[in-house]
Amino acid sequence: MVKALKEETMATTMTLSIRIDEFEGELALCRAAVGKGVASATLSNKDMMESYFRAKGITDDAVKVNTASMFLTDIALL
Repeated sequence: MVKALKEETMATTMTLSIRIDEFEGELALCRAAVGKGVASATLSNKDMMESYFRAKGITDDAVKVNTASMFLTDIALL
């Protein structure tokens, strides 16, 4: 039982280590893009709204339309 837990822990550690390495590579690319002022490195309004919908778990299109219209109205008023 202890050996199985140790093996599972080692497997999880290795998986996390690989993911950390991947994220470090992506972070380096993001820093390079921001450092060079690449315009495409910024999120568009649509991307921001989609991220918000995913984070809030909004899947209903009617709710998305209402939320998006409020968001765009706020942007227009700025």
